[in-house]
Amino acid sequence: MSTIDRDRLTEPLRTTSQAYYVAFALAATVSLATGVAYFLQLRHGFAVTGLGDWGTARGVPWGLYIGTFVWWIGIAHGGIAISAAVRLFDLETYMPIARIAEVITLIALPMAATNILFDLGRPDHLWAMITNWGATMHTSPLTWDMTTTFLYFVMAGTYLAITIRDDVRYCLDKGMLPEKLTPLYNLLLWGYEEGETVKTRQMAWWLALGILLLVPLMSGGVVPWLFATMGMHEGWFGAATGPAMLAESLTSALAAVVVTAAVFRYAYGWDDIIDDSVFKGLNKALIAFILLTIWFLLQDIVTGLHPVAPTATSDLTSSLVYGSMAAPFWLSMTGLAIGLVYFSMQALKPSLFSVRASAVAALLVSLAILQKKTVFVVEGLIYPTQEPLSSMFPTGSYFPTLPEFTMALGTIGVAALLFLVATKVMPIVELQEHAGDVDVGDVAEAEEVTEA
Repeated sequence: MSTIDRDRLTEPLRTTSQAYYVAFALAATVSLATGVAYFLQLRHGFAVTGLGDWGTARGVPWGLYIGTFVWWIGIAHGGIAISAAVRLFDLETYMPIARIAEVITLIALPMAATNILFDLGRPDHLWAMITNWGATMHTSPLTWDMTTTFLYFVMAGTYLAITIRDDVRYCLDKGMLPEKLTPLYNLLLWGYEEGETVKTRQMAWWLALGILLLVPLMSGGVVPWLFATMGMHEGWFGAATGPAMLAESLTSALAAVVVTAAVFRYAYGWDDIIDDSVFKGLNKALIAFILLTIWFLLQDIVTGLHPVAPTATSDLTSSLVYGSMAAPFWLSMTGLAIGLVYFSMQALKPSLFSVRASAVAALLVSLAILQKKTVFVVEGLIYPTQEPLSSMFPTGSYFPTLPEFTMALGTIGVAALLFLVATKVMPIVELQEHAGDVDVGDVAEAEEVTEA
């Protein structure tokens, strides 16, 4: 049984279907378009996006780049939190998606950093920000963003390296991994010993605990705090901003895991490995987090429209409800509502459950969160309410240009390309969790370890 399981789980490493080549070509095309758009921005400057033209030009300095950055950060933090929770609480049902969530995190973090690079313009600006960290940390919130992104990338990479050693050793012995990467695999397996699983799982458990403790601080703390220190408008202030961002992060991460897991299940016939119970559980969790996200949004709207609300707060809220920002705002709310209705209906009536429908609804929810993040970023720059900005700059306007749109959303194509590559260099589902061909000696050794 276990031999069959391992053969099936390593199929992405051993075989390449026509559908894979089609997906790879599409992702590569989008990635190429992203690179071309960035070259145009390097060649012609922010004239191709209009960003940075605050004040008399009636534009905004931040737009889709920073909105997409916050979205990717949320997916990364939520993704590693999902994997950490699975390991920490020994949720065996969800073990098949643990590594998927880890890989999503390791891909999402560079995509977040890439959007910061797009927003800064030239690569040397990013390098100057990093090398002059002691000075820029006092003047640029993006410095803190890059710092937390790097910290989380190191933690997530260490986490994956600890948990993948056994699988890499097995696949190397079977000749399933690319020979050109053998030096890298040998480095990963440095000091490897047979039977080290117990030790590595203990290390992973403690690292998972640390990650879960940091997620509220990183996703619900650092980014909201950075917005609150810039003093641009009242909509970025308030005690609910941090929890709201945390809820949105977990919602978009859960949705991303649902979509990715559904793709693998469909592509490789893993119906019994990533079974219906996994998706049903994730869908129920999505119901809770979507409700929490909507509840925080209602808090802002209800208090902002109240007659006793400050004029600035009322103006900002009215711009969302029926003003210039109403169209993108209500579009994002519609996406959340559709996802919430479907997940709730299939929870109440199981016959409505469908993995494909769950994936579509989850994709819609994740894109809705992206839209909401962008609205959150842009609105405060169009309507500056704090002095001296409110008297210095008039009400602005914003709509992403084609190069900006291509670069920001093109990172989704780049992420897909990286994920496709990842399926060819590592097992995307843990092998030992699905392996059962253990001989009597192995069983005795395992029993001795358990007794000890």
